[in-house]
Amino acid sequence: MQRHHLRTLAALYAHPLQHGVRVSKVEALLRALGAEVSELDGRRLKIVMPGGQETWIRLGCGIQSPDLDSEAMLRVRHLLQEAGVTAEHPEPEAASPRGDQSHRLVLHLDHHHTDVLQLEGDGVEHAVLKPHGGWAGRESLTHRHDRDEAGQRAPIDSEYLAQIVAAIAAADGVLLLGHGSGESDMRLVLLDYLQQHRPDLLDRIVGIDSLSMAHPSEAQILANAREHFGNLAPRRPVLAPGQEYKPLGPLA
Repeated sequence: MQRHHLRTLAALYAHPLQHGVRVSKVEALLRALGAEVSELDGRRLKIVMPGGQETWIRLGCGIQSPDLDSEAMLRVRHLLQEAGVTAEHPEPEAASPRGDQSHRLVLHLDHHHTDVLQLEGDGVEHAVLKPHGGWAGRESLTHRHDRDEAGQRAPIDSEYLAQIVAAIAAADGVLLLGHGSGESDMRLVLLDYLQQHRPDLLDRIVGIDSLSMAHPSEAQILANAREHFGNLAPRRPVLAPGQEYKPLGPLA
């Protein structure tokens, strides 16, 4: 592989995420790896690796946005990982060992509960994680009385976050959904926790989306998942040890 492609590959795997990585250089790298890159509507690029792994990324608008944003960087990095391409091993594997059987996870995050949708093979499992520690109450964590003194960060419910992290660790790709801003946005709280305690799992995050509603339906969550992960397989009720799941109804 040519040296400039190796530099682009190293930039894609840099920690923390590196800014200023040009779309044109990433596209050239992907084509050098044998990927098919095609334009979609909405200023998106579809990328299909030789082994069948695929994703899409959204591009910025105008000449002032020639670089990949953070979400696109994570999506391309995860795609390369699935294809067996890393900075240390820049040649793709002949075929993906998991393919459609990859364990994809959708997390709709909230301080009071997290909807966990596991997409694996032909099954979709839905579980709900709830805090039992400092966030078990219904009060807003950003209220002043929840802090010991003015200006102090809201307390962290490490036990609740550890449950979410354990689910991420068992997945191949994770989509984070949520709403809010600052400390009320559980996506940001979780990413900060991962950065401090499990930075090795940041590569599993393939998408971060905002929802306009605080309590989306299962169909709305799955519709968002389809946007990121492609067509979803038919659902079936599945149970896992130690966790109660409920089967999902058909999508409208």
